[in-house]
Amino acid sequence: MRSEVVEVIIKNIVTTPKGVALFLGNNEKTFIIYVDLLMGEQITSCQQARNVTRPLTYDFIRNLCFGFDIEVQHIVITDMKEGIFFARVLLKQQCEGIIKIVELDSRPSDAILLALTHKKPLWVDRGLFQDLPDVKDLAKNWIKD
Repeated sequence: MRSEVVEVIIKNIVTTPKGVALFLGNNEKTFIIYVDLLMGEQITSCQQARNVTRPLTYDFIRNLCFGFDIEVQHIVITDMKEGIFFARVLLKQQCEGIIKIVELDSRPSDAILLALTHKKPLWVDRGLFQDLPDVKDLAKNWIKD
């Protein structure tokens, strides 16, 4: 996957009646991805580095990656169709001089968790980013500057 990308950050996480709204963006634009309540709680927990008594799914996946020497190279939110976002995760494993690269389809919420746990930037395909409506003005009260 080689396309132009735009780096974004999580500007805020807001619980709504239908789930959780992730406000993502940069100085240029802010957009929203809706995720289910559980994913929203896990993203919040991961972002705030909360201590949990038992590993959550993203902890398990992070530990699995470390155990098999798999490095998350990057994640990209690639597309949106009928209001549903899509993402790709690029993984790299090096073992005994052999390098394996794998690119996987992912839900954006899972990809965001991987990026947060592996301290990787959040990227959005530039074309998609340009097509998304800017909600910065609509969501002034919810966005932390």
